[in-house]
Amino acid sequence: MLNFYKDISLETCILFILLIILLALSPFIPKEYSYENHLFENLEVVVLIIGFILSLGKTLFTPLYDSIKFYIAFSIIFLLMAMRELSWGRVFYPIGIDNNGEEIFIKVQELWYFDILYPLITILVIITLGLLLYFYYQSTIKGIDWNVPAVETVLFIILSILSQCVFDRGLITYLAPYNQNLEEFCELFAYISLIFICLKTKFTKHYIRINYFKMF
Repeated sequence: MLNFYKDISLETCILFILLIILLALSPFIPKEYSYENHLFENLEVVVLIIGFILSLGKTLFTPLYDSIKFYIAFSIIFLLMAMRELSWGRVFYPIGIDNNGEEIFIKVQELWYFDILYPLITILVIITLGLLLYFYYQSTIKGIDWNVPAVETVLFIILSILSQCVFDRGLITYLAPYNQNLEEFCELFAYISLIFICLKTKFTKHYIRINYFKMF
């Protein structure tokens, strides 16, 4: 069974405070810091790699053996997101600078491993979904409850929508000069929220009472 608990931890409060500070400072931070392969993009990759390492680490210390599937799935999610932030490797092949001072990279179709890139991504996505769905199926049979942090989950959803659907598309006109910074800030904190979701999700196993003397 999937449950959401509403506890707000100290680290979540710190996350909120840092997010508000950075959003307030976004007009004063150089837009160049949000360019591809620059400060905030690289910081996002670091955060995702940390999430990858922590989720793999959870497989060694989880008290519930079945939940290893959950953490392996999350480690693949973090790995895929890190690859995406690196433009699937394009950032390692710069070919010039545009008029705004932003680096230009080769097209993804020009990558030497392009032929296997999307099949590999598809396989990893299928494995991830398979692990999560199978573990959830196991949970319903074995009486394992998924206790997911509600605050971090809502924060992740809101920040993802803001970064990809609002700031990335410039839907708020008067914020247009700061959209790039705001997009990267929201994306960065969405990734941190996802790490919290992974680490703070708790699995509790309850035992189903069976009445052996009941015939029907």
